[in-house]
Amino acid sequence: MYDGVIMFRTYSQIRLVCALASFSSTAAVAQGVTDPTARLPRAGTALRLETLQRVGDGYFAATADGGRAKLTLDPGMQEATDEVLRTFAIPYAGAVVLSIPDGRVLAMVGRSAADPRLGAEELALRAWAPAASVFKVVSASALVELGGVSGATRTCYHGGVSSILPDNLVDIPSIDGRCETLAYGIGKSQNAILAKLAAQYLTTESLGRVGAAFGFDAVIPFELPVEPSHLDVPSDPLEFARTAAGFWHSTLSPLHGALLAATIANRGVMPTATLVDRVVAVDGSTPALPLAAPHRVVAASTAHEVGKMMELTTRMGTAKATFNDKRGRRLLAVDVAGKTGTLGAETDHGYVGYSWFIGFAPAEHPKIAFAVTLGNHPSWRIKATYVARRIVTEYLTERSEKARIAPRILAAR
Repeated sequence: MYDGVIMFRTYSQIRLVCALASFSSTAAVAQGVTDPTARLPRAGTALRLETLQRVGDGYFAATADGGRAKLTLDPGMQEATDEVLRTFAIPYAGAVVLSIPDGRVLAMVGRSAADPRLGAEELALRAWAPAASVFKVVSASALVELGGVSGATRTCYHGGVSSILPDNLVDIPSIDGRCETLAYGIGKSQNAILAKLAAQYLTTESLGRVGAAFGFDAVIPFELPVEPSHLDVPSDPLEFARTAAGFWHSTLSPLHGALLAATIANRGVMPTATLVDRVVAVDGSTPALPLAAPHRVVAASTAHEVGKMMELTTRMGTAKATFNDKRGRRLLAVDVAGKTGTLGAETDHGYVGYSWFIGFAPAEHPKIAFAVTLGNHPSWRIKATYVARRIVTEYLTERSEKARIAPRILAAR
């Protein structure tokens, strides 16, 4: 596995992890670090998420003006996701599941064993974690869309397991011991491959343009405030290459991570995430809800190419052990496409390790997209890939149950 766990020694490099290690750090906030305990200004339908409750086969929440909103949350998906995060008592965890292609939020969960006050608003809608190697999806999209590269493009490399050094960016035949494709680089999360190809085929402007198209540093339309994910694309060649490989310089919220996966699954079009199915106002009326239009991020051919690369993550790459048995046979009835991300640091407050998995399923005909972000201490118990597998398992269980019940309903008619 090449999603590197990195130990940094300078404050500028560890400032992101300080947001979790020390919520009240004034210095960290001054450096632009997210504080998951802070509340964002409310907007849209002004949902009062603290009133969320299940009633029958749906979830409801009050609105700020005294109305009532029926949410898009799927009870089975919501409760299965919440259960796994609660059971394993993860210090910080956020997860979002979206329906493809309509963007309905099927699950949105935030849980913290370290600070039980934190919930979905803090841990699913805030960009509290570095994007890590998940950002390789953006870089691969830029390479295909603007760099003229394909998944079959090969490069020879050395190193890159847990760092990117200047010599990783140039050809050195005497030590470049392997030659592999961009697709391999995504599946295995091989840092040197992504960094070298980015250095050769991309510019600060082109990577920044694709990052902006994917929604970095932009407001995400949603019924609750979503903290924009941040992307800094340095002009320094080495830091630029590190950014493309996922070494810092970018943050990501779980909701935005799910939208990244949904964009690839949805042939390059980012759906509009929506949590509210309908609202009943105080006077009993049901006002129409404005919904932002989906927008194209990359060409359909680019999304198809990157999606095929993401399938390698679960077949032979960094998530193979989670989605296959020891003989290489898949554990689920469908293929899953995804991207892992792992990044960590030793700080003055101790170690914080981030584990990401974004993806979609079934890989061949996507119906759901999802993102899972975990913030672990050294004694971590599970990775994000495990939570993702549980999410897909629940989706398959529900699909099987609906298929079993449907003939009975038709027969009764």
